[in-house]
Amino acid sequence: MNKTLIFFARCNLGLATLLLSGCVIASGDLRIDNVPMYGQPEIERPEELKRADEDFIKQASEGLGGREKASIAWWLQGDKFMSEGNLDYAMRRYNQSWLLNPNSYRAYWGFGRVLLERGQQDESLKHLEKACQLVDDEYQKVALFADTATVYSVKAYRTSLDNINERAKYFSLANKYYEESIRLDPSYPNSWRSWARSLFFEGRYADAWEKIRKARSLGAPEFPPQFIRALDEKMAEPK
Repeated sequence: MNKTLIFFARCNLGLATLLLSGCVIASGDLRIDNVPMYGQPEIERPEELKRADEDFIKQASEGLGGREKASIAWWLQGDKFMSEGNLDYAMRRYNQSWLLNPNSYRAYWGFGRVLLERGQQDESLKHLEKACQLVDDEYQKVALFADTATVYSVKAYRTSLDNINERAKYFSLANKYYEESIRLDPSYPNSWRSWARSLFFEGRYADAWEKIRKARSLGAPEFPPQFIRALDEKMAEPK
């Protein structure tokens, strides 16, 4: 077991009291550690939890070689839980990553992803936009911008058909972020794949086929058959 995993194992025991102290109910049945930034600044952090936060930061920083390294390690743990579909545990790890480095884009990216899965697209966009403002890693910008584009596309799709201007605004923002993601790395297949779906919902069928061909040429995972059938019904694939 490597140093990081050993620390996590020890930390989960040694900091159990500190972590459980974050289980205060924010509203209804929602635990405060399942809310981005523990609900701050809207929900004031009690003094005992502030002290617990400071103890956590000290132990995590000492155990993993500094606050920045510790923040990344907890963020990666959040991503692991995210990939397993465990949204609550993912949010808790992203919160701890944020405690360790409140100015890192990573935690805000994590918040946005969890909130989207919970159906809170407006809140998701707030945190993703914050991540886009803070990101300082050209490599990570590619996926972050694609994720942000996807949420704008979802918001556009869920906006009433009667609200033409709002739908157009959100699709325009989605396209802007997809374009930037592609500009940074034209070989990233997920951007092309996601953009194709967005363009279908926007009603730009020829453009959607174009993005599908590009995604396929880059070895992207196969598109769902039902999506291809739906697009083909709107417009047959150009030869």
